[in-house]
Amino acid sequence: MALANFAGMKRLQIGLWLAGFTLFAILVLRVVRVPFMDPYGVVSNTTSFVVMGLIFLFFIYRFKLPSLEYFGLPRMTPGSIFAIVFAGAITFSSIVHDDNELKPWKVAVPGILFLLSIGFGEEIVSRGFVYGVLKKRSHKAAIFVSSLLFGLMHLNLYTGSDWDPWLAYWHVASAFCFGFFVCAVMVATQSIWVAVLVHALIDWSVVFDKTPPELADNPPISYPFWEGLTSPFTDFLMIFLPGLIIFFFAKPRKIWLPRKVKEFAENLAVRWKLVDEISDKPELIRQY
Repeated sequence: MALANFAGMKRLQIGLWLAGFTLFAILVLRVVRVPFMDPYGVVSNTTSFVVMGLIFLFFIYRFKLPSLEYFGLPRMTPGSIFAIVFAGAITFSSIVHDDNELKPWKVAVPGILFLLSIGFGEEIVSRGFVYGVLKKRSHKAAIFVSSLLFGLMHLNLYTGSDWDPWLAYWHVASAFCFGFFVCAVMVATQSIWVAVLVHALIDWSVVFDKTPPELADNPPISYPFWEGLTSPFTDFLMIFLPGLIIFFFAKPRKIWLPRKVKEFAENLAVRWKLVDEISDKPELIRQY
């Protein structure tokens, strides 16, 4: 009983610790501003995401989190290729959506830099830091909780006069599905940088939407109960489910081989000095 209570307190401590760091990330986004030559706030917004990402990148290296293994170039395996193709199809559909349009280069260039800063900052916090902290205890918990905290971070968009419970609920659920999906892409490709790029491109409409920015902030809209409750269904179907499929194909497979084929492969590996000796474990070969 005492051991169970200790484990529960430890989980609570980690949860409160991660919640505190998440609130700190939101605070960075709200506080960091460039005080000059930024009439539309683009430079300030880009800077705040970059600063947030750099701060948490420092934490990741300082605490030597397991997520450091994902800070390299993507590994080309059948699972990672499948993930890249799947993610590419979703990002392409986001870019060519009918609600988007081409912008003048004076808007497009800083806009694309802003999108990249969003991908960098939010992925470093959620997939780099939160996922990295939890991966030491449980990979499944790391995937779920990092996606959930990523979704909850978006509640900061619904404060004051902008508060509407159904819109907030939909946005959190949608962001959770998206966080789960990009986490699957990161794990499959073994690279957080692919997740950063996918994140930036899927947010394409943030900059290239046809609706002028001053018209995009509509007043809160209240939905009927059932319509509001089921509003994230499309996101679960089109984003969360593909994430599950990517995780499935990224998982290592164990394949049984005929004994003679296995013995031939083992002898060849020893002869070519690919291994020092063959263990007596069950006759399985891991293949990705």
